[in-house]
Amino acid sequence: MKLLIEEARPLYEASNRFKQQASWQWLSSSHIFGVQDPETGQIGYCTVMGNGGELYGLAVYLGTEGLDNLFNLLQGNNVEDPVFTQQCLLLSFENRDELSSEEYKQLKALGFSYRGRNAWPTFHRYEPGFVPGPVREAKDLRFFATCVEQAIEVASSVQSDPDQLFHSDQQLFLTRVPERSSDGQAWNWSDQWVEPVPLVVEEEPAQAARIDEIKLARLRRLPCPPESFWEFGLFYLHTAVGNKGRPYFPQILIISEPASGMIIHSAVAEKKRSSEQCIEELVDLLLQREYKPSRLILTLPNIAQVLLPLLTSIDIDVYTADRLPMVEDVLQELNQFLH
Repeated sequence: MKLLIEEARPLYEASNRFKQQASWQWLSSSHIFGVQDPETGQIGYCTVMGNGGELYGLAVYLGTEGLDNLFNLLQGNNVEDPVFTQQCLLLSFENRDELSSEEYKQLKALGFSYRGRNAWPTFHRYEPGFVPGPVREAKDLRFFATCVEQAIEVASSVQSDPDQLFHSDQQLFLTRVPERSSDGQAWNWSDQWVEPVPLVVEEEPAQAARIDEIKLARLRRLPCPPESFWEFGLFYLHTAVGNKGRPYFPQILIISEPASGMIIHSAVAEKKRSSEQCIEELVDLLLQREYKPSRLILTLPNIAQVLLPLLTSIDIDVYTADRLPMVEDVLQELNQFLH
């Protein structure tokens, strides 16, 4: 799909004004505010970049999932590289040689030209499991332009005191909310303190862990060597796949048994695994190995939460850790080989 031309004009024009304003001089990445999409009602959570003097621009984290990504990034809680997990739109001002040929053709077709370092606007879409790339959808271009325009308004209104964006109730975020004008021809914008909608869990743990009772009985009877444990690692490979359509990062599940020094399971999937798929792979492995560990160690709290009901019912303890040494060594070697 080629980059759209005229549909991108409002975004370029808004970005030019945003750069001229240079709000990174008084806003930092911790100053977060929301913009509600007039078309869908979804809120994009915005943060201005450039206060540190490195990357200049605006990131729009989409919905509560995106906001959760942003918090993990700010707090250093990312288990994986954020490029694999972020849900956001990113405006960044780059050097000319960092633009792709199609991005350069797009801005030239619109009649825009820039000079110097950190001067050329780029607009990228980040989505979990996919390779980041230029914004291609008209709806994304429209909302992104809206966010940049509203970021200019917010930055201007708080310039004398940026910390106005911090509410005493940390669950509330200043959000620009649109309302149709009386004649229906325009949007009127207002500031409201809005609490993010609850983060949607992919599946309820109790439902995801529901398996055949016969299998469950077999799992309970499996022998369990004392002090045995497995590492359970779920990661994106660093090598992108896909010549047609949108390139993606395959996801690999690696399960190791450090006591024996063995990798007892590894499997690559084209897309992000569902909770149900993780459970099915683990159950099949347990039945195949004909024994169970006393502990399963993971780095992903959300997957641990999903596996907990099943594993508790078959007397396997679940732990989370910052690192999985054996699994990570194998993953590093695999990524080096693929590169």
